Amino acid sequence: MGRDRTRDGGPAVVVSGVGAVSAAGLGADALWTAVTGRRVLTGPVTRFDMSRYPARCGAEVPAGAVADLDAMVPGHESLAGRFLAVAALEALRHGGVPERSRAHRLGVFAGTVMATRPILDRGIGTGRLDVPGRVWARPDALLDTLREVVAVTGPTVLFAPGCAAGNSAIAAGARAVATGEVDVAVCGGVSELSLEILAMFTSLRALAVDTVRPFDVNRRGTIPGEGAGALILERADRVAARGGRPLARLLGCAAGADAHNPTQPHPDGNGLVSTIHGCLDRARLTSDDVDWVCAHGTGTQASDGIEARAVAKALAGRRRPVVSSVKGQFGHAEGAAAALEAIIAVQALAADLLPGNVTLIEPDPACGGIDLVEPAGRRAPVGVVLSQAFGFGGGVSTVLLGKDDRAAG
Repeated sequence: MGRDRTRDGGPAVVVSGVGAVSAAGLGADALWTAVTGRRVLTGPVTRFDMSRYPARCGAEVPAGAVADLDAMVPGHESLAGRFLAVAALEALRHGGVPERSRAHRLGVFAGTVMATRPILDRGIGTGRLDVPGRVWARPDALLDTLREVVAVTGPTVLFAPGCAAGNSAIAAGARAVATGEVDVAVCGGVSELSLEILAMFTSLRALAVDTVRPFDVNRRGTIPGEGAGALILERADRVAARGGRPLARLLGCAAGADAHNPTQPHPDGNGLVSTIHGCLDRARLTSDDVDWVCAHGTGTQASDGIEARAVAKALAGRRRPVVSSVKGQFGHAEGAAAALEAIIAVQALAADLLPGNVTLIEPDPACGGIDLVEPAGRRAPVGVVLSQAFGFGGGVSTVLLGKDDRAAG
């Protein structure tokens, strides 16, 4: 297998840059520093009046970081749209791709859940619905700010397959790059905290009142978060031609839908099992080649147990699969979650560090088939990472990332 080809002879697709906005602040470095510093960034929501809610926590982008957006991108009614534009700009600059050039065909593939909803929330009152520009009714307005700061010369696609959105966008961008539809794919996910999201999870009794504890026997639910993650995908030969150094290689993507329940995956985790096998088959790897599983791990009673059993089944091999979830630190950023976790996967590959289950106190015996990383994290060689995400309705999207042989040194 050549450096610039996949195992089946197709063009190798690599990650050349990453960018993030998260509860850790602005930048992918801030995201990784929070991971390695074991910072828990969930806390009382300050943006809304939560006095009537039984659970009042969220993982907000810090107010100082929000204020800094003014110097980075044009103003817009959608905070989410500005998050995405800032993340995309950082990722392009990180990858050495000029954001204003028309010499290449650049496409945007973005995923979200309900990131335009906060604008509608602000327009609801005692009188007539007052929403500036009717932005809430045009979901692709999330891309307006990005289009102002980046020369988008290829397709723009907005996905909304639930909380698997970020991985779905990565998969679509990877296909576009591999087939030559675009030279550069800006792939990402975005979310903005809204009263609608908080009310929905409250009605489902799915919110933790204090801390998200994925895979813990005493887990009590999730906590909504927000932000944006962006990854730049290109063909390996294109990056090499300009003297660039890939951050990671995209080894495989797979999606599935078990259509079992509006809010819960199938009890056997069939959708996740199929996507894990799909990724491994495309990469021609085995379960023992996977060094870390970056889990969906929302901290809810039903989902974590199903995920643990499915991962153990899909990756049965010589050792238990090594698993952790970062949602104990960043909450569940819905549309942004998978993209941010893919960025953390890329950073784990570079650092040879397995992020810990920071809030884990007592592992659930029902999750005994997997090797849960201790809260402090674990130093170990990391060559292949599986990152998976679930969405309501049974949708699952999984990506497989590997260390590029030119990423080190």
